[in-house]
Amino acid sequence: MRRSSQVVNSAVMLAGQFFGKGLLFVSMMLLSRYLPSEEFGSFLFSIVLGQVYLFIADMGVSLVLNSRSSLRPEDTQDLFSSSFSLRIVFAVLGFPLLILSGVLLGMTSERLAVLAVIGLSVAFEAFAELYYSVFRSREKMVFESVSRVFKGLSGLICILLAIHFRMGLLVIALTFVFRALVAVTVAFVSLRKVHVSATLSMNARKARELLLAALPLGIMGLVTILHLRADNVVIRQIMGESAVAAWQECLRLVELLILLVAPTLLPGALFPALCRSFRDGVYLEKVGSMARVFTGMAVAFTLPVWSTGTGFLRLVWGSKYLRGIDHGDLQVCLYFALSGLLVVYLMHILLASLLAVNRVKIVIPVTGAALLLVIACNWLLLPVLGLVSAGMMFLAGNLLIVLSYWVFLRTRGYQIRIWIPVLMSLLPAIPAAASAFMVSDSHIALRLLLPTAIYVPLWIVTGGWRSVRTVFPLISESIRS
Repeated sequence: MRRSSQVVNSAVMLAGQFFGKGLLFVSMMLLSRYLPSEEFGSFLFSIVLGQVYLFIADMGVSLVLNSRSSLRPEDTQDLFSSSFSLRIVFAVLGFPLLILSGVLLGMTSERLAVLAVIGLSVAFEAFAELYYSVFRSREKMVFESVSRVFKGLSGLICILLAIHFRMGLLVIALTFVFRALVAVTVAFVSLRKVHVSATLSMNARKARELLLAALPLGIMGLVTILHLRADNVVIRQIMGESAVAAWQECLRLVELLILLVAPTLLPGALFPALCRSFRDGVYLEKVGSMARVFTGMAVAFTLPVWSTGTGFLRLVWGSKYLRGIDHGDLQVCLYFALSGLLVVYLMHILLASLLAVNRVKIVIPVTGAALLLVIACNWLLLPVLGLVSAGMMFLAGNLLIVLSYWVFLRTRGYQIRIWIPVLMSLLPAIPAAASAFMVSDSHIALRLLLPTAIYVPLWIVTGGWRSVRTVFPLISESIRS
C-alpha cells in the first residue's frame, strides 16, 4: 500500500470516527441538560458496563480477522464466516454476564431494563466492528466512515426526538439500539461492495485457529478496558450515580481527544513506519519525534480547558455540571484527567513499540497491576478525598503502565528516549500558562484561545515542526514538491 493511500485511508477513518463520536458527544451534551443527575449518571454507568461487554463480544476476533485478511485476501470470506459465527457465540455468552453484573451491583429492575437495552445495542455494534475489520483489510475505510457518520446522525436525531417528547431512560436507551442497527445496516450493504457476504457457515479447523489466535488479544483488551472503567464501579458504589456522571464529564473530554491518536495513528497509519524503524535499528529518532509531537498535541488540546477550568465543563455539560460535587474537587479532578491525556498518548507510543518488537506478554500483568491499583486506592481514598481520588488514580494507573513499558523495553536493549522530547514540548507551555493567568478575569473566548495561540508557534519554532516532518514524512515530501 502506497504511503499516499495510507494517509488518505487514515484521514477518512479519522474523519468518520471523529464525526461519529462527535455526534455522540453532542447527544450526551443534550442528555446532560435533560436528565436529572442520578438518571444521567445511571445511563452513563450502563454505557460503561456495555463497553466492557463489547470487548467480551469481540475477544480479539476483529483484530485477527483484519490482520489475516490483509495478508491473505483470498481467505477473507472463510475468515469472516468463522468470525461471524464466533461473534454470535461470544455475544450470546456475554449478555447474561452483563445482566449478572448489574444484579450484583444492586441495580433496580428499571435500571436493569435500561442495561439490557444498552447491551442489545452493543451486540449490534460488535457486528458492525466485524464489518469494519473487513473494510480495513481491503483498504476501504470510506465504508466504515459512512457507517459511523450515519450512526452518529441517526442517534442525534433520535435523542432530539426523545427529548422533545419528554421520553424516559428506557426510550433513550432504545435510541442507541436504533443507531447501532443503522450502523450495521449501512455496513452490511457496503460489505457486498468488497465481495464478502455475511454467512453463518463455519469451518471448524479455521474457527479453532482463529479462536486460539484471538483469545490472547481478547484477554489483553478485556483487562485494558477493565482498567479504564473499574473506577466508575467503585465511584458508584461509594458516592452514587450522580458522582459517576461528574467523573464521566471529565473523562469524556479526555477520551474524545484520545481518539485523535488511537486507533487511527497508533496502531494505525504510523505503525508500519514504526515497525520498519525498529527493524532497521533507527527507532530512536522516530519514537522521540512521536513523543514530541503527541506531547505537543496533548498540551495544545488541553490548554483551553486548563485555562477555563470548570467553566469549560459548564459550557459543555450545562448548569447541572457539578452533580452535587464540590466545585473545587471537580476542578482538581478535571486537571488530573487532563494531565492523564499526555500519559495515555505516551502509553500508546510504548504499546505500539511493544507490538513492533513482538514483546506484548508484558501488557496483561502490567495492566492487571494498574487495575488493582485503581480499584484498591479508589476504595480507600474516595471516602476521604472524594472524586479527586478518581482523577489521581486515572493519572497514577496510566503512569504506572507507561513507566513499566519503558523500563521493560530498556531492559530488553531498546534505548527508548521519550522524556527529553516530552520536556522540550512542555517548556513552551510555561509562557502559554502564564498568559492564561493574566487573562483569568477576561471573557471565556479569550481564555480558550490565547494560551494555545501562544503555545503552538513557540512549539513549532523550538523544534516541533522538525518532529512533525519526521513522524509524517509525506508532509515534507508534499512541501518539497
